[in-house]
Parts: sequence; C-alpha cells; structure tokens
Amino acid sequence: MLKTLILLAVFLLLVPFLLGLLITRFTEMEKNNVMFNLVAGYILALGLFEVLALPMIYGRKSLSLLISFYGGILLVGAVLSLIINCKRVYQAALDTISEVKRFPLAVWGEIILIFCQVLIYKRYQYTNTDDAFYVASAATSLSTDTIFQYNPYTGELYKNLPSRYVLSPFHAFIAVVSKAVCNHPAIIAHSVFMIWFLLVAYMVYALIGRNLFHGDKEKTGYFLILFTMLTIFSGYSERTSGLFLLIRLWQGKAFLAGILLPLILYLFLRLFREEEVRACLAEWILLVFLMSACCMVSSMGVMLGAVMTGILGLLLALKKRRFSLLVLAFLCCIPNIFCAGAYLWIRR
Repeated sequence: MLKTLILLAVFLLLVPFLLGLLITRFTEMEKNNVMFNLVAGYILALGLFEVLALPMIYGRKSLSLLISFYGGILLVGAVLSLIINCKRVYQAALDTISEVKRFPLAVWGEIILIFCQVLIYKRYQYTNTDDAFYVASAATSLSTDTIFQYNPYTGELYKNLPSRYVLSPFHAFIAVVSKAVCNHPAIIAHSVFMIWFLLVAYMVYALIGRNLFHGDKEKTGYFLILFTMLTIFSGYSERTSGLFLLIRLWQGKAFLAGILLPLILYLFLRLFREEEVRACLAEWILLVFLMSACCMVSSMGVMLGAVMTGILGLLLALKKRRFSLLVLAFLCCIPNIFCAGAYLWIRR
C-alpha cells in the first residue's frame, strides 16, 4: 500500500509538476504557480502519450515497450527539469505557503466543499456499462501485454481495429499508470483517477477564476463556490458536463468535458492578456499538446477541441487585429486534423 501511494505521488504529482516547469519557464504570467505548472505538465504528458501510443497500436507493439518509451521520456524530462529549475521549485514552494496563509474565508469554504466531495467518492462508487469496455480494455492490455489488440467483450484478437476508439487510447493510459504503480486498472480508474482528477479539475477552474478576476483571491473563491454548487446540482440529466465531472471523471469523455475543454479557455484567456506573440510562445506550444491530449482522451475531442480553438482563435485575431493569430490557432489543430483524416481513412 505504501509503495503504491509513493508511486502514485511520483507519477501523478511530482513528474507532471516538473514537466510543467520545463515549459512555464518561458511564460510571463504565474510561472511559479504550482497549479499552473502541474496542469501544464499534464498537458505535455497526455499530448505526448497520444503521439507515442498511436504508432505502437498500429504497429502492434507490446504494452511493455510503450511503458518503457513513455516512462523513459517522462523520467528524462523530470530529471532535466529538476536540474534546470531547482531554484524555481524552492521558490514555488515558498510562494505557495505564502498564498495559503493569505487565503480568504471564501477559499477555505471551497476547500471544505471539495473535501466533502472527496469523502463521498471515497465512500461510494459509480459504475456503468462503459466499464465493460474502458476498464476491461485496460485490464486486457495488462494481461496480454498488448495495446488495444483484443476485444474486451469477447477476448478475441481484433482483425480490424475499431475506428471509434483506436485514435483515443485513454484506456491504454489507464493500463500504463496501473502497471507503473502496481495496481489494478479498476482501482486506478474508480478510486485514484476519480478523486485526483477532481482536484485537477478544480485547479483548472481556480486558474480560470484567477485570470478572470486578476488574481483577486476572494472573488476567485466565490467563483469556485458557485461552480461547485452548480456541479453538485447538475444531476437533472445524465449528459450534463457537471454530472460527468461529478461521477464519471475517470472516463475519457468526462475528462475532456471537465478538464481539457476548460483548459483551452484558460490558455486563450492568457493569450488575450499577452501583448506580444513572442511572449506567449509557450502558451501556443501548450495548445498544440492540449489538442493532442483532447484527441487522446476521446474521439469527441478531435472535433470539439478544434472547434473551440477555432472560435477562440478567431476572437483573439479580431481583438488583436492580427490575422496571423488565426493561422497559429489553425496550426495548433494539426493533431485534430490528422486524427480526423485517419478516422475517415479507417471508415472508408
């Protein structure tokens, strides 16, 4: 148990944070913010996973090979970041402690609400028919040391890979994390991912609130409380984004709706505030990886990520009066265009 907790802390907390430091050292705003660095690290890690996993799936390579390549790249990046950013790690820790000491009452109230949600997730568990595919696919990959080569319903070897799921190997990511931390995919999905990704989602919305209210902690706290209450009372339908965030965050489509699409909004909020294109180059790089991550978690992310980026890119170009910004937004959608073309080629 202790070994698993340590490995989870390293794989889900320390490594993404260090990866985020690699890219945020080139940003202007909140470069030492722990939440932004952690979120940026997840963008890089998930986007990279899509790039590595797809060729290995079509090449029918083993899961062990994917874990070796992916884990090796993450490890090298984390070690390199620790060497380069050792002073920033210390400064980020000091800044975080200083901010926590100045938390207003609204922020502490939000923390209590989040803690209550975590307790509920710890006590109860939601399951549906998607478990029969996603969790079963992860378990099948582990038991056969393959990446999405066997039908999780029947156990038969795929003759033709299913076009709906093959371009979005989020289930393979569950298998990789399960193997890395030595635990079963069902436990990782329902217990670890559900709780941890909920905290990551609130980090994203906290960053959005800080940007909208120009760093005002009290207004950000009230913003998060309002968001939390809307989420808690969003169970009037099974298909609301709030309910997906509330009970299904271990699924790729819920991860897309609850974390990645809001992250697109956050990155564009940063771009709206930047004055020069050179100053926001790191944000554009993050956006490319974010588009890749959208494709990785869900087939819906292929279109929704590109559509949202296109709309916000158009608004950015109109605000800045620079057509080149719309071109940059289009170039960021290259992963989506590639996956959409691959889907049409598979379906023909």
